[in-house]
Amino acid sequence: MDSIDRTLLQLLEADSRTPVKTLAAHVGLARSSVQARVRKLEETGVIRAYTIRISDPEPAEIEAYLWIRTGSATCAAIAPVVSKFEEVLQCRSISGDRDMVLLVRARTLESLAELRNRIAALDGIANVETHPVLKDWI
Repeated sequence: MDSIDRTLLQLLEADSRTPVKTLAAHVGLARSSVQARVRKLEETGVIRAYTIRISDPEPAEIEAYLWIRTGSATCAAIAPVVSKFEEVLQCRSISGDRDMVLLVRARTLESLAELRNRIAALDGIANVETHPVLKDWI
């Protein structure tokens, strides 16, 4: 792999739909030469796939983890109840000083607070801690 191949990879990584004509103009080679180089990168496994990155369809939404400590109810009794809330994406039992963790999505901080209060008011819930997601790293 030479510097031209690395340049082609950088261009395709930035936009995998870049036309061969544009790639060729950028590296100063004929289209047929660029097509052959890209094909070789594909065949040798350097380029494994062409993918897309989807942005959050509603980036204004807020995700949060609700850590729940149960009181008089079991996780098995609470899980079916919280699963009926449309904002609840996941419900898991965990070990430690909390009993459950919920991954939730709300449109605003106010609606997140309302959801938290509705869950906290359920029979058998002793405590709810709210932990909003600040940044997705992966």
